[in-house]
Amino acid sequence: MALSGRKTITIDAPILITSNKIAVWMDEDWMYNFFDFMKKHKFQFSGLQHKNKKLKLTFATAKDCTMFALKYASRKK
Repeated sequence: MALSGRKTITIDAPILITSNKIAVWMDEDWMYNFFDFMKKHKFQFSGLQHKNKKLKLTFATAKDCTMFALKYASRKK
């Protein structure tokens, strides 16, 4: 769901944080597909934070965040 007015969004991702705080991608193809999706739709985020099984993306404007959420939710898996 796209929430207007927010600049951050948290999405599910196949990522694991190790005990020494290193992010490990569990599915390399997912990572490449995600960044290809970002490039294809010309999204640019201003921040990225790794969490266990999640990515927190920060965008420059709330409009960019909402557009990303709408397009990401409607993508073909």
